[in-house]
Parts: sequence; structure tokens; C-alpha cells
Amino acid sequence: MAMTKFDVGGYKLAAEISGKGSPMVVFISGSGGAGDSWDAAISAMRSSTTLVTYARAGIGDSEIPADPAARTLGAASEELRQLLAATDLAGPFILVGHSLGALIALIFAAQWPVAGLVLVDATDIHLNLDIDEPILVAADGEREGHLSYDVVASVDEVARSRRPLDVPSVVIASRVRRWLDLADLKPWQPFSLAELDERWQRHQQSLAADLGATHKVARFGGHNIQNDDPTIVANSIDDLITTARRR
Repeated sequence: MAMTKFDVGGYKLAAEISGKGSPMVVFISGSGGAGDSWDAAISAMRSSTTLVTYARAGIGDSEIPADPAARTLGAASEELRQLLAATDLAGPFILVGHSLGALIALIFAAQWPVAGLVLVDATDIHLNLDIDEPILVAADGEREGHLSYDVVASVDEVARSRRPLDVPSVVIASRVRRWLDLADLKPWQPFSLAELDERWQRHQQSLAADLGATHKVARFGGHNIQNDDPTIVANSIDDLITTARRR
């Protein structure tokens, strides 16, 4: 199905809506990622339902706002709310977010009703304050987007959203020791790779605990779990679809 552009308040986002059924699954990509970053996970899903993929402002065919200044993750969450409203899809929605997109999904779920939440190797926003962002982008294997995000201003938004949510939720962490494969990038001051690996796993565990979510750890690959270990993502989505349909 071809991409369609939807107005979200003066600029348009490109989105693809496919399939039929409820609950509807909305995929939120990581930094610089477009909707096709979910292809492997979608192919591995057993369930048939409505799927929504999109590109955030400045990515792919999506337009840039008139004021492209650095935005908060909360603004990206509001952008998603406007997009879903523009599609006329009634929901309920299961949000599936990767990396930076997982934080956008988290902020969204803390403000508006959702039927489920899958957070795939969610970004540790405090790590972005301690290490240069270009290094993190290289480590994550993601593309940088055309718009930057105000990390400092987003910290409070994320903190307010880290609370028990009365919805089925899953937090999926990348495999243990995946940071140790990055030794050829550059020195990771002020942390060793072992410290970064431990810190990342602790972050995923504490996020799951804060939300009351199921915690899973991928077996293969790196940060892009939806490509490297798509079955763990697909199975998590399928389980939440089944749960939502029983409610």
C-alpha cells in the first residue's frame, strides 16, 4: 500500500495503513528510521490486524515544520496523536516503539489511552547527556534524523511517564554484552564498554519495573532488535493483540 500524507498542524507526515482489524498496531521508529525499519518484525507476526507505520517530521517523505528548532519528545508524541486523529482510525492502539521511538510511545501512553505497549531497546535518555549523540547513533546503527531533539527538556517528560500503566506492556532489551562488540568505534569515556553494557541492561530492567511490564532480552544481534531478532518483537505484539481481543 502506498504512503499517504496527513496534515498534523501545518505540515504533513507520510504514513502507511495496511491490513484490517482491531486492535490497531502503530509502529514508532528510532532516530532517523522510517516505517520500513519494521518490515522483518511485521513479516514475523502471526496476527492479522490494522498496521500503521509512519515517518516523523523531516524523515523520508514527511515534511519539516515551519519552525524546525529542536523539539522535545513530548512534541513528537503530540505529533503522533495528531497523525492518528487525521487518519480517522478509532483505535484501540497498541504502540510499538524502538529506541528513541520507545520513549515517544511511553510519553504517549502516559497521556492518552492505549491497548498495549511494546518498548524495543528503549533509549536511556540520561546516557544521551553523558555521551555525545553522534557516538550513540553510530553504536545504535541508526540514521540521524533531519530534526534534533532537546534531550535536556525531554528528561522530565520521560521521568513523568515512567509509572505503572494499566495496560499490558513489554520491555525488550538487546542481548547482554552487545556493547562489548563496539570496541572499534572510539574510546567511550567516561565509561568502559562493560560499564555501558551493564548500565543499558539495568535501564531496561528498571523501566520494566517502573511500568509493571514484562521484561524480555533478545538473543541475537544488536540494538535494532526488530531486524536482528524479529521473532521476539513479533511474538510480543501477537500476545498483546490476543490480550486486547479478550478484554
